[in-house]
Amino acid sequence: MVAAHPALVSVVIPAYNAESTIAAQLDALAAQQTDVPFEVLVCDNGSTDATRSVALSYAASIPRLRVVDASARRGPAAARNIGVSQAAAERVLFCDADDIVEAGWVKAMSDALGVADLVAGALDGRSLNTGNRASVSWEVSADIRMPFWTRFGAGASSNLAVRRSVFLEVDGFDERLQTGEDVDFCWRVQLAGHSFARCPSAVVRSRQRDGRRAVFRQAYSYGAGTRALRLKYARYVDADDGRAPEPDRIVGPASPIPAAPAEERRSALRRIARLFTATGQANAAWRLGEWLGSRWGTVDPAITPLHP
Repeated sequence: MVAAHPALVSVVIPAYNAESTIAAQLDALAAQQTDVPFEVLVCDNGSTDATRSVALSYAASIPRLRVVDASARRGPAAARNIGVSQAAAERVLFCDADDIVEAGWVKAMSDALGVADLVAGALDGRSLNTGNRASVSWEVSADIRMPFWTRFGAGASSNLAVRRSVFLEVDGFDERLQTGEDVDFCWRVQLAGHSFARCPSAVVRSRQRDGRRAVFRQAYSYGAGTRALRLKYARYVDADDGRAPEPDRIVGPASPIPAAPAEERRSALRRIARLFTATGQANAAWRLGEWLGSRWGTVDPAITPLHP
């Protein structure tokens, strides 16, 4: 079936060996509550499983769906850049193949791009993770502000939206970064003078890593990403020493996600006892992995400090 009207929004999904999860994401996109015509670009980053065929099976329910060959360069940043290069719309939305967008996500993000050039949505880190055996106890958040440089806020690439012209102006995601590329992208957009806002009503249900080894590996890679960001923005950090952070702009209604319960205070004995639980061990694996990665994680030698 040929879509009657051109897409006003492009949804870009990087995908690698996502056959077990991408159907749930495409089901959610097919059920969007919006009259905004949008296209979906599944950017296959060289999958060796049935990701491509699963995505193509949604051609009838998502008329503007395309599966893009994004295997020329590896990594989610490259897949997103390749997807944007083929996007038809000025308003570009990013989500991931293993998450699930809420029913009003496309409309909320599209409306927010009418107010700001770059928009970060909210993440629900609970609903897809209730059956996890060994995941960290804290909830994932798209409200990112790095402690070593608090000047700008940032959002997660799993729930981000940007004007295509702005994306091209700043040369998209830095493909040398394996993690932290979303923070870097948000910072460069704002350094270029463009507006950033948060849209708490644009919610994505996010999957957390499950299992101590998976948690450790993700944390180590995040630590390495932080190490690379520290190097890339070292001169900005020095120049902005003592500068007040830019306040976050909020667009749209408050988040429908219930607030997470407050962490109860534990005695030293109870904290030690928790280390023998699956959650406690996942927490320890994360903290160790992040600490090791931030000190010894590999940084692409091509990454050098930017000049203010």
